[in-house]
Amino acid sequence: MADQGYPRTRSLLDSVADDTERLQAAIATRTVAASSADGSVTVEVSADGTVHNWRIAGADEHTNRIVANVLDLIGQAHTAAKHAIRAELDAIADREDVRAVHDVARDALARTTTAPPQSLTTGDDSWDDDFRHYGSRSPIAAD
Repeated sequence: MADQGYPRTRSLLDSVADDTERLQAAIATRTVAASSADGSVTVEVSADGTVHNWRIAGADEHTNRIVANVLDLIGQAHTAAKHAIRAELDAIADREDVRAVHDVARDALARTTTAPPQSLTTGDDSWDDDFRHYGSRSPIAAD
């Protein structure tokens, strides 16, 4: 009987990838506000460290411009830091040993998804020695 583990593994990996994408989006966009004890300063930050808003109660126009400028600089620095990490990750992914592992895994997954699954014939219980002991149902989850 063909091993059904690889299609299940691929399905599980696809599910994990989807969950990871949703988590990354939530980390970047879900914000939480924190305020000083007297309520004069409030910041809104997402889990990835991005400062989305910063308010100073009773601030004049000059102070508001400074705050806006600081927020812009934080955004620029945050973007530069993410690009630097991306460059380091790309360098790791470009290593020959990492590419080789990636290629082997990709090829193995491609081979397993092209073979049609083999099914058991009715009455063929030779694959499960305990079949007769469990009233025509196997203790092994084979789905």
